[in-house]
Amino acid sequence: MGNCMTDLVNKLAVNNSLSKGELEELLKFRNKETTDYLFEKALMAKEKLYGKKIYVRGIVELTNYCKNNCYYCGLRRDNIFIPRYRLDEKDLLQFCEKGYGKGVRSFMLVGGDDYNFTESRVADMVAMLREKFSDCSVGLALGQRGESTYRTWFEAGASRYELSHETASDSHFKKIHPPEMSLLTRKQSLWELKMIGYQVGSGFMVGTPYQMIADVVEDLLFLKKLDPQMVHIVPFMPTAYTRFEHERSGNGDMTIYLMAIARLMLPRAMITADTILDNVLQDGRKKSFAAGSGEVNVELCSDDIKEYYNVYNKRINLKNTAGDDVSRITQKILESGFELGKDKGDYKPVPEEERLYGRIHRIMRP
Repeated sequence: MGNCMTDLVNKLAVNNSLSKGELEELLKFRNKETTDYLFEKALMAKEKLYGKKIYVRGIVELTNYCKNNCYYCGLRRDNIFIPRYRLDEKDLLQFCEKGYGKGVRSFMLVGGDDYNFTESRVADMVAMLREKFSDCSVGLALGQRGESTYRTWFEAGASRYELSHETASDSHFKKIHPPEMSLLTRKQSLWELKMIGYQVGSGFMVGTPYQMIADVVEDLLFLKKLDPQMVHIVPFMPTAYTRFEHERSGNGDMTIYLMAIARLMLPRAMITADTILDNVLQDGRKKSFAAGSGEVNVELCSDDIKEYYNVYNKRINLKNTAGDDVSRITQKILESGFELGKDKGDYKPVPEEERLYGRIHRIMRP
């Protein structure tokens, strides 16, 4: 039995913030009593704004080509051991139609940094989906591009953009990314996305090699400063043919613990439970609902596509034709006493003063 850090959790719930030292204490001395109390407060904060609804976000993996060579990622450009693919517009529409038929009203097109998907081609895809599914939102997670490209896609109808910062510590960033990549430019892109008006998503990995508690605290403080509409915290998983393939996976319980902290720091954000949670923790996505997550990712692609999208090794072997994951997670939502969000789950648009702050921050940042 441990002591419940009631005062820290209460302070976080009231002020939506803690000092660096207080966050370190909350992470270092995690125990069952504190976890249970934290989850209770996080769920209360989530239900105050979103009620019992859990939204389902359909993921379509457009491409596994990537120009980057991140040390942890199976899609890295130097990995010659995976077959590469690119979906066409017909495939995209087919997978989205399957998801729509099962109640999905939010689509997220994801992929590596693949410049074969040009500014105009992606804009056409977004416009096609917005015309076909007028009651749905369309989001993108296609890596770092220029501000003008982001703006073109926004004007085509993409309302959300997710770009995980991965780690907010520059020294840690350099240990898991090649020298040509920069944390500064990653953060710059996030501020640009906010300035344009996107509902912005960011997040980090838990348990990556060389990660310290101080690094995780930096991640939480950066998210607080950025104030994104979506938060995406995932456990690290080692992947074959990468520098870290023999490392241990990140801890699923700690990941959900951090999701609950993020909920209290950013009560209006949509805390997203990713499919990877189920790979490190049995029913990980389902367990996250009790910790204040309000949105869950589901895979819309079929197995013949998914097996080649190896950002990480998948350890759960469930047959998945297009849309099967939607049916599975819908059942888990209802079993857990929650409701399936029937609408597209739009978050409040970024206020004009926040966009101005983003512009000022970008200009004045040292």
